[in-house]
Amino acid sequence: MSPEIRHVPGNSPVSVAVFLMKINRSSVVAIAALFTLVFIFPAGVFCAGNVEVELPDEVGVGKPFVVRATSQNPFKGMVIRWNGKTIETSAREHEGQFAATVILGVGLKSEIGTFPIKVSVEQDEKKQHINRTITVVKTDFQHETLSVKPKLVKPPETVKKRIASERKLILAAINTISNHRYWDFPFSRPVKGKMLSRFGLYRMFNGKTKGRHTGLDFRAWQGTPIHSIAAGKVILVGHFYFAGNCAFIDHGNGLVSFYCHMSQVLVQEGDIVNSGQKIGLSGATGRATGAHLHLSIYAAGKSVDPEPFFNDSESGLDLQY
Repeated sequence: MSPEIRHVPGNSPVSVAVFLMKINRSSVVAIAALFTLVFIFPAGVFCAGNVEVELPDEVGVGKPFVVRATSQNPFKGMVIRWNGKTIETSAREHEGQFAATVILGVGLKSEIGTFPIKVSVEQDEKKQHINRTITVVKTDFQHETLSVKPKLVKPPETVKKRIASERKLILAAINTISNHRYWDFPFSRPVKGKMLSRFGLYRMFNGKTKGRHTGLDFRAWQGTPIHSIAAGKVILVGHFYFAGNCAFIDHGNGLVSFYCHMSQVLVQEGDIVNSGQKIGLSGATGRATGAHLHLSIYAAGKSVDPEPFFNDSESGLDLQY
């Protein structure tokens, strides 16, 4: 028997209303604000049996988005196929509601257009599928000019083999998709400092355009403690030519964070860390003009804007779905 698919028009944020049914009224405004920032609207709600699946109709280039399945009845979990990747997560119970949540994203190099997404849920040993599309729209990014040592713009031949080797390690780390979900809402800011160079900037080094800024920079004076944005497992630590002293943390279900330019890394590969745990000290190692933190976040291997993860993160809201 095929699942019932009911589309709620995107102009009405029904997905927020469904999620907030059990939250007290004083929290609704704050939680709704968080959803506006982190979750991409307009969104639709689709029903597969008695499981409701929420996903956006439209997402900007470089932006993260959430797919969530919820039900009043127990269900095993959700499997998503998006952008050539498969992500699987288990359902969790919270105050009598069951939910499975995955954070996905549209990469900086994504084309504009409409792309398929398939969501499967399993309940009572029955698998039901929803096949929809998400439209990727243009995002406007600014330009930034920087001056650095010439060898960091055009590396000497003697280090090219090193850079290639490091790139393989980095690609393996950012494409990690583990089935165990460590992360929970809200996400922790890695440092308290001001956000500086924003995600997606077209960067010009010493007068020449050299690509995009695939992260978010924070002001962090030399030796400032750096904290993990969420619980996770440390999967790679190293001293790399461009990133300097750095660490990668797998937060589960394809969500990976990357911390660069540290003066000292305080964790080791294999460590399990908590949200907000100190993992290192800020510095200016690698390609850096001064001490700061560069943070990148990857969703199923795609670099996405970290900033929406931290808006309203000090609210302390209980969003552990």
